[in-house]
Amino acid sequence: MAEMENMVKILVSIAMLLGFTKPISAQSIGGKIVDLIDNTPLAGATLQLSGLKDSTLKFNVVSNSNGLFEFKNVPADSFLLKISFINYAEYRQFVRISDSLPSINLGTLFIPKKTKDLDVVTVTAYTPPTQQKGDTIEYNSSQFKVNPDATVEDLVKKMPGITVEKDGTITAHGEQVKKVTVDGRDFFGDDATAALRNLPSELVDKIQVFDRLSDQAQFTGFDDGNSVKSINIVTKSGMRNGQFGRLYAGYGTNDRYSAGGNVSFFKGNRRISLIGLFNDINQQNFGSQDLLGLTGNGSAGGKGGGANSGSRAGGNGRGGGGSSNSNNFLVGQQPGISKTNAAGINFSDKYGKKIDIQGSYFFNNANNSNDQVLNSQTLLNGGKRQYLAQKSFSESENYNHRINMRIEYKIDSFNSIIIIPNLNFQKNNSLSNSNSKTYYAAGDTANTSDNSGSAYRSGYNLGNNILYRHSFAKKGRTISLNLNTTFTKNDGESYVFSNYRFFENQIPSDSIQNQFSDNATHGHTVSSTISYTEPIGKKGQLQINYSPSYTKNKADQQTFLYDHTGGKYTQFDTTLSNLFDNTITTNNGGISYRLGASRDNQLSVGVNLQYSKLESSRTFPTNTHVNQSFTNVLPNLQWRRKIAPRSSINIFYRASTNFPSVSQLQDVVNLGNPLSVTSGNPELKQAYSHYVSSRYTFINTQKGQSFFANIFLQTSQNYISNATYITQADSLIQQGIILKSGSQLTKPINLDGYKSFRSYFTYSMPVKFIKSNINLNAGFTYSKLPGLINSVLTNTGNFTYNAGIVVASNVSEYIDFNLSYSANFNNAKSSLQSQADNNYVNQVAGMQFNLLSKNGWFFQNDLNNQIYTGLSGGLNQSFWLWNAAIGKKFLKKRLAELKLSVFDLLKQNQSIVRTVSENYIEDTQSQVLQQYFMLTFTYNLKNFGKGKPINAQRRRTPDF
Repeated sequence: MAEMENMVKILVSIAMLLGFTKPISAQSIGGKIVDLIDNTPLAGATLQLSGLKDSTLKFNVVSNSNGLFEFKNVPADSFLLKISFINYAEYRQFVRISDSLPSINLGTLFIPKKTKDLDVVTVTAYTPPTQQKGDTIEYNSSQFKVNPDATVEDLVKKMPGITVEKDGTITAHGEQVKKVTVDGRDFFGDDATAALRNLPSELVDKIQVFDRLSDQAQFTGFDDGNSVKSINIVTKSGMRNGQFGRLYAGYGTNDRYSAGGNVSFFKGNRRISLIGLFNDINQQNFGSQDLLGLTGNGSAGGKGGGANSGSRAGGNGRGGGGSSNSNNFLVGQQPGISKTNAAGINFSDKYGKKIDIQGSYFFNNANNSNDQVLNSQTLLNGGKRQYLAQKSFSESENYNHRINMRIEYKIDSFNSIIIIPNLNFQKNNSLSNSNSKTYYAAGDTANTSDNSGSAYRSGYNLGNNILYRHSFAKKGRTISLNLNTTFTKNDGESYVFSNYRFFENQIPSDSIQNQFSDNATHGHTVSSTISYTEPIGKKGQLQINYSPSYTKNKADQQTFLYDHTGGKYTQFDTTLSNLFDNTITTNNGGISYRLGASRDNQLSVGVNLQYSKLESSRTFPTNTHVNQSFTNVLPNLQWRRKIAPRSSINIFYRASTNFPSVSQLQDVVNLGNPLSVTSGNPELKQAYSHYVSSRYTFINTQKGQSFFANIFLQTSQNYISNATYITQADSLIQQGIILKSGSQLTKPINLDGYKSFRSYFTYSMPVKFIKSNINLNAGFTYSKLPGLINSVLTNTGNFTYNAGIVVASNVSEYIDFNLSYSANFNNAKSSLQSQADNNYVNQVAGMQFNLLSKNGWFFQNDLNNQIYTGLSGGLNQSFWLWNAAIGKKFLKKRLAELKLSVFDLLKQNQSIVRTVSENYIEDTQSQVLQQYFMLTFTYNLKNFGKGKPINAQRRRTPDF
């Protein structure tokens, strides 16, 4: 123990030189208690706050005539709040107090009355399914029934406003979830999928959804624009000591196999989790990491440029300042059929009262094959369209290693430091073959191609974030210093052999391409943020912050042509080679003011001034230098208000900038596919964006009803889009490079006019006569994507309307079903062809039904129907995907089971995706798994210590 503290003290010796050693100022906790039914204030109720770590730490108050109460001079720690009042059920709630706010308002707490029957007093058993606590939406797991072997993912799918896609992508209230923690602690770093798919649902007490601020913003209380949508899994207290998990192995027809499992060892603060996965049936219980930027590029070809990706561009827009600390390269499962091998370990523990260490290591290897059909159309002026029909086959082998750590050291009661290092490696080898045809009308041909290629890529990302925090004796006065460093290196080698035939005036001409490219990029970023806060009056706080950042990137591409005489790639091609440097320097300073002592009623406004320099230099084959500077005013605003006991509103606004990547700036022509040539643009400027989000929440805990309304808007100036040039005759685009007739050249450019609007609404209510919850959802999305085709400005408007309904059972662990239906109506309109609509409709109906008998037999059924209309190239489809299983649980406590399952019983499985870009519309059909049968044996490990008495109490009393 002493050695551990000494080791961490060495890491913080510089911070200790500052010599701050005073104790942290105490906090206050307040709220209001009312009757659950008539909302009358409860005056004279007794409230007690007891420390969870130190049972001798107790505070007692009595509510006043208005039901209001307040605990003063409470230190930062975790507590249990108990409320007692005559003829009312005892109320209990966990409260965690941090240093970021001088006071905490718990809001209105609803207390139910006791009921009497034959002189025996019982507590009314009621726990609302959904609650709001400040800026957090909390779901009580006891109100969402699932089968005993369900995962956390199965549980959250029943919760209103949360959806989980097949690739593992999690969306909560219209925003993608980027982080999942367990009891506030990291679980395999930022991999949101790992926690949901590897932990059992029976472990969960509550699911909390909130916007997680950066560590520095949590300390200051001011949102710095780096917040992400997050989920925190609160475990049941009785399951925080024990061992649990499951191991399974299965074998099926066509040599299909699946094996793996997860085991966790919990003992107080020490938690160790092991996971493993080995299969060839496309199962993936983690997020893959793509440091090399391979996702969506399609090694076999297809469309694509150097700018943002169609209607998905812009993200959530909350990042700002050009110095975001986010290095999240995690992506969902890729299309095709994958053979996966993965293993990992997650560890966390606390050493004394000062040191908290969390860490994880994860390895995965995926072998993917994909047979793909692609149809795209590029809208041209004059009512013309260029069509591309392509068939391709690709294979890839990918390796990932990722290491994450988090070290928190509480130097004393006044100073603390957080160190977050991470190290990630990726290696990817791929082979591809494709043939394509470009045409303008049926029976016409502009060009054809037959391509084969291979690529070998590797890279790493090393990052570290150090945050020092100091609180002064005066409440609200703090200073914090953040230092972030990132080092990246990517190396790639690719071989391309292609045969092309071009038609000009119906006269064919053939071309053969055989080349080797060596592409290496590396870079580093050093950024820092210093923030000082000062209290202004009783409810106000002022923040002054300064954030410098420096980024340096180098890119070196060398291309060699095949020498038939020597039989090697020895002919150096200077026209396709390039040596390029890029430097970005930013200085960002600002001031913000926050009014409001609680997160229920709070207003924050601020403004930052940012000066940036973007320098690009090409030193080969010729010397060029581009030097640009930008001065931007970046305002921000956040308003949060509890407008009624059951409803609240939250409005967020921020302006931000986005710099082009080195690959977008590097002006080297990529002839990997001469039919679709790409190039960078060193003249690119930074994009300047405005982002607004608003959220309305209504929760009626008495009736179990909830309603969420979310609206997101974003506009961008100098949006990084694409310019596409389609030649009608052979054209010289660069010395020594000719673009053949009918081919495309795409390069990124800056354009004004990007707009994005997204809305998401969901309403949930219980239906008692079928013991189920009904979730209704609807939304509208609009994006305006500016582009350039043959020097003509285009604007593609993409309209999407969606609606759905889910009926989720809440019967018991023996009967579990979900009925769902959703429809998406998409229409893309281009300014070049305003009369031409591209309507696309996707409808999905599903039924999941799980039955478990008391003697251990079970039946599982998952039936989905998908209908696609409006697609190109004959991809309109209607198919059923039916998966089913039957099995028996046995051994003591039914810890073992044997299951016979079938995938795709009707042999109709398909995968179809539409992408809408500023210049083209693309439909893709990918290879999928077909029918197989599998016999699987599973053994469950369940060994828990005795829970605390509070666990039983909380099951039969409201826990608001």
